Amino acid sequence: MNIKNTMLKITTVIAVVFSFVACEDDFETVGGNVIGGPNFNADVYDEAMISATNNDLAPVQTNNLPVNLLGVYNDPVFGSQVASILTQVSLSAINPDFGDQPVLDSVVLNIPYFSTQIENDADGNPQYKLDSIYGNDPIKISVLETNFFMNQFDPETNFEQAQKYYSDLEGQIENNLTGKVLFATESFRPSDEEVIEYTETDTLQHAPRMKLKLNSEFFQSKIIDKEGSSELSSMANFRNYFRSIYLKAEAVGQDGTMMSLNLAHADAGITLYYTVQVVDTGDSDDDGDIEEMVSAPRSFKLNLGPARVNTFQQETPAFPDASNLYLKGGEGSMVIIDLFNGIDSDSDGISDELEYLRGNDWLINEANLEFFVNKSAVSGVNEPERLYLYDLTNNRFLADYVLDTPGQANAMTSVSNNNHLGPLKTDENGEGVSYKIKLTRHIDNILNKDSTNVRLGLVVAENVNLVSSSAVKQTETADVKKIPTTSVITPEATVLYGPAAQDDQKRLKLKIYYTESK
Repeated sequence: MNIKNTMLKITTVIAVVFSFVACEDDFETVGGNVIGGPNFNADVYDEAMISATNNDLAPVQTNNLPVNLLGVYNDPVFGSQVASILTQVSLSAINPDFGDQPVLDSVVLNIPYFSTQIENDADGNPQYKLDSIYGNDPIKISVLETNFFMNQFDPETNFEQAQKYYSDLEGQIENNLTGKVLFATESFRPSDEEVIEYTETDTLQHAPRMKLKLNSEFFQSKIIDKEGSSELSSMANFRNYFRSIYLKAEAVGQDGTMMSLNLAHADAGITLYYTVQVVDTGDSDDDGDIEEMVSAPRSFKLNLGPARVNTFQQETPAFPDASNLYLKGGEGSMVIIDLFNGIDSDSDGISDELEYLRGNDWLINEANLEFFVNKSAVSGVNEPERLYLYDLTNNRFLADYVLDTPGQANAMTSVSNNNHLGPLKTDENGEGVSYKIKLTRHIDNILNKDSTNVRLGLVVAENVNLVSSSAVKQTETADVKKIPTTSVITPEATVLYGPAAQDDQKRLKLKIYYTESK
């Protein structure tokens, strides 16, 4: 087919002319105000060649993540994902002095949930809503000691590069378990209740958190009884002595609960509550004796980290319909998109279509890709609020990203980058309809500034403000070397219509709104 004839299949939308004038926000130009008047046409081009390929990811790098997943998530399309966490344990102070005759009372693992205070009840007590919790069915949680040593630098690179750990590490961890079970329950569910802590002098109120009571005998011998030893004399010695613990999740039913946790939170850690013998100089028992020895409460904290790794047991997704695009977080799947990838008659590496478009000297008012949700495939599934489209060739965000409203990289939810990376549009029933991603500057750079037509990657995103990358383990079948970290830290998934969909109204298209002289 003659490429020029193909290019002439352009739909002229008269109403667009008025919308350009009436709504600058909807059709903002790259170079300034939209040109109008009798000597100019405002049209839309939606015949661009697009290919979109589903890509099943190899194991992904899961150390140095901003948050970690723990739990079980079952998706009707992508199957089950089980996430567990291996973490170092660190002394809050080296060479600790536990006092005279320390006796351990209890040991508690604390990890706050992401939560929002929404209101107070009739008694004035705060009520919370948990964020980044998926599901509400019980799961098995175990806390296990391991002898797995976590390197900071990779010995295979002569310790010149940082160590990478991947999501398929579970087998090695299981082989290094010491057999010490610090905690286990088969009926764990996260609670949205505030946590009350009573101290000798105060009552403390905390936002909802995971509180697991660990084996006191283990920590009495492992920590308290080691006071003054070389094992507690330096952080390096301690991390070699108490190498790591494994927070292991397992399914107990068909469904489960998946949690996103920040183990680097200031309140996260293992607290040892113990008593020591002190001289009762203040006569605390009012017996008149200020020289006797009495018990006094003390506490000591072990921090989690700094090294942490997520392990994933994730079923390999099937792609039953080639006309659909399958996106899944974690060690899941992504989509690779190529634009303007049609016939290249002169074999110069640039398609005939792209050469034609570059010769038109269009003023690009807007360019967008709208991804429609295949409701029949995702019905009843938690749908991701955001998708992230990026430059896969160079592993970086698109030019449009820096023009949008920025946000915080450590926020679990955000309203930033809504123009470029549009959030999920929903219908009256709250079900997802589509995501519109505007890439106006990117397309303008390709058409009018001879920028390279790079491959694009599309992933689900926990937080579009997080633009760091995680490595993908290189295998014979690995097509991608890195994946946006924002996709690694979410279990969510969706199914979208692709460029080969039968329904023309939902088919993936690149729409370019432009102005040209008559």
